[in-house]
Amino acid sequence: MASSNLNFRLATEADASALGPLINTAFRNDNTTQVFLSADHTGVDVIDVPSIIAKINQPDCAVLAVTDSSNNSIVAHGSVRKVDDTCAWFGVLAVDVNRQREGLGGQVLAWVEQYAVREWGCSRMEFDVVNTRTDLIAWYNRRGYQPTGRTAPFPYKLHGDWEGVLRDDLCFIVLAKTIGATSAITSTE
Repeated sequence: MASSNLNFRLATEADASALGPLINTAFRNDNTTQVFLSADHTGVDVIDVPSIIAKINQPDCAVLAVTDSSNNSIVAHGSVRKVDDTCAWFGVLAVDVNRQREGLGGQVLAWVEQYAVREWGCSRMEFDVVNTRTDLIAWYNRRGYQPTGRTAPFPYKLHGDWEGVLRDDLCFIVLAKTIGATSAITSTE
């Protein structure tokens, strides 16, 4: 896919109904047992349309929709939230399962980093990732993100309907990177 066909823009409420399935399908596409007990977790949703609309309307937050201009479909998503005058929080990277491994994830990450610098003057980006997602953690490491040493418990109670689906040893680790003039994609995979 030529990147010239991609349009990086802020999402609108009208995008929420397309973003929900994109995000949920991307998260369900994890056929490892790094988070789930088996590859059969097709009914698991990580987000709903009202939550996406709330995020779009949240102050000091930007929700990205990447569209393919050849068919006007949304093919990737990411969000970023201002934490304070120096730090932003990256959230929910999702790429259409048919478009993964084309470099879109790295482009989304670079866009949110640049947005945080340009719009809020942030010099640091942080986010959390499930501790067992070793391949994903390595992907972020290649883009300059490193563990901060901080962790947070996994919100099992929030996902009570996933009982018997999730591993019982999950937590979040916080990754961070200095962003700004040197913020760039270091790998295209």
